[in-house]
Amino acid sequence: MKPGGLDPGRLTAISDGIFAVALTLLILDVRPPDVAVSKLGSALVATAPRFGIFALSFAIVAYYWVVHHLIFAYVRVANRGLLWSNLLFLFMIVVLPFSAAVLGRYPLEAPSLIIYGSNLACCSLTLGLSWWYASRAGLLEVDPAQARYIALRFVLSLTLAIVGVALAKVVPIASLGLFVAVPVLSALTSGPIRSGRKTAR
Repeated sequence: MKPGGLDPGRLTAISDGIFAVALTLLILDVRPPDVAVSKLGSALVATAPRFGIFALSFAIVAYYWVVHHLIFAYVRVANRGLLWSNLLFLFMIVVLPFSAAVLGRYPLEAPSLIIYGSNLACCSLTLGLSWWYASRAGLLEVDPAQARYIALRFVLSLTLAIVGVALAKVVPIASLGLFVAVPVLSALTSGPIRSGRKTAR
C-alpha cells in the first residue's frame, strides 16, 4: 500500500452494503393485490408489468454489483478521490429503485423510460469514471489489455442506455429492450473479465 493510501477493503464493504439495500428496495413497489378472491387472478396479472420491471432492475443492479466486484479486485490501494467517485456511483445505484418504481407504474411511457435509461447511463458513466480515475492515479494492478477491455464494456453499457433513452419517444418497446440487453450482454460476454490482479511473468 502506498504511504497515506487507504484500504480498498473498506470501500468494497460499504459498496456491498449499499448494493444489498438497493436490491431489497426494488421489491417494495411490487405489492400483493388486496382484492376479493374471485378477482385475485386478474389482479395478479395486472401486477405483471411491475414484477417484470422489478426482475429487470434486480438483474441490472446485480450486473453492476458483479462488475464492481470484479474490477475493484484490481485496486491495490484507494485514495480520497476514488472514495468520492465510488460514492457518486453508489448514489446512482440507490436512485435505481425510484426509477424502477416509476417505470413499473408507467411502463412503455416515454418519460418513465427516459428517467430509467438516464439512471442506467449515469450508473455506467460513474462506475467508468471510478475505473478511469483509479487507472490514471496508479491505483490499479492490471494488464493493459484487460484494462482496455473493461473500459470498452463501460462504453457498451453506456451506449445501450443512451440509445434506449433516444428511442423512448419513438419506439418504446425497443427502448426497453435495450435496457434488458445491458445485463444480458454482460452475462453472455463475461468470460474475458477475470477477477484478480496482473499475474507475474
